[in-house]
Amino acid sequence: MPIHEFRCLNCDYIFELLIMSKNEMDSVICPKCESSNVGKLMSVANIAVDKRPSSKPSVEHHTCDTGSCDTIELPGYER
Repeated sequence: MPIHEFRCLNCDYIFELLIMSKNEMDSVICPKCESSNVGKLMSVANIAVDKRPSSKPSVEHHTCDTGSCDTIELPGYER
């Protein structure tokens, strides 16, 4: 689904919108203060993995120049 996450640069409110076309992306406004001064955020992906105990994903937290970053190592299916 094309759900995008935004942050209002005026009031710092974070919100999500379902955007179906590029034209809609150009007309995004903050639902709290109605400002058009918004920035698009990088959202975390929702990933389903195998529930077997041996296949737990490992997550490493790092500090990047732009803030905190996560590295997720997902297991593959064993045959």
